[in-house]
Amino acid sequence: MKQQKDKSTKNQKYLAIFLAATMVLSVFVALTNNGSNSNDNNISTPEVKDNSTISFSQVPGKQVHHQFNSITDGLNMSPEGVTSAIYVDLQKATGTPVESIFGNITMMRSIYGSDVTKRYSTTYTNGGGFELHQIPEQKILMPWGAAPYDGYNLLARTNNTYDIWNVVGSPVILGPRQSVEKVIDVLEGNATSTSEFNQILSQADPANVLFQEVTTKTNKTEIPADQYYMDLKKLDDGSYSQTSIFLNVKPEMAENITTYKANSSDRGVTYNVTTSGNLTKLEMTSDFAALYNETKLLSL
Repeated sequence: MKQQKDKSTKNQKYLAIFLAATMVLSVFVALTNNGSNSNDNNISTPEVKDNSTISFSQVPGKQVHHQFNSITDGLNMSPEGVTSAIYVDLQKATGTPVESIFGNITMMRSIYGSDVTKRYSTTYTNGGGFELHQIPEQKILMPWGAAPYDGYNLLARTNNTYDIWNVVGSPVILGPRQSVEKVIDVLEGNATSTSEFNQILSQADPANVLFQEVTTKTNKTEIPADQYYMDLKKLDDGSYSQTSIFLNVKPEMAENITTYKANSSDRGVTYNVTTSGNLTKLEMTSDFAALYNETKLLSL
């Protein structure tokens, strides 16, 4: 029993380090960057009772109806200019080390009063962003107020303390008012969704992912390529699979991949490397601790 507990503790520690460099976005970091003391004459502010919830069907106006099973689905709802994004299936991650980093399905009850089973976060060059959340219960805490936009109702999540709004549906949108409105523009065909990552995602397999990430090289990001994709999956035998895809991989990283692939079996890691034009795809399979160590080697 002690050995199993030690192994679990180590796995959580490895994941914390393994994903520390990824864009683990706090909803409040992403959303309050653009928010402060918003006032709007169109906002109504009904009385709010503690823990009062309403069903989505009680919210008048249009609601979101969009496929939401991968990072690609999130990007298809995102306005142009995305620099990085993550997608986490919190339900599938339950009981895995991923849960210790990204939280569990109850992590956003203080905002919604309901469980969130899937989460998508995105950021832009200006530091702004928004999130998408899947809420199977189809209910939400009573908002502080509402403001109409293009047939939808934007619900105020704070009492004018921060600029945080959401729109109900599948999935729910959460973010600063301007960001939420831009997502609606995409949904209504009045704006173009982001296409920055179409090429790199053409080589990705979203089936059964726990976690997906995309990021592009900017003045604020250091990645071993012009663009980078990574996903993590848990396999039926309890091992993990990590897929990394590089657009115009840096020579140092390409050299590291070749070097460590040669004797990867000595470290208990299986490599599969393929190239297609300017894309390099690396798939590694092992237990979680070995994947962490291999990722550390490659990044040197």
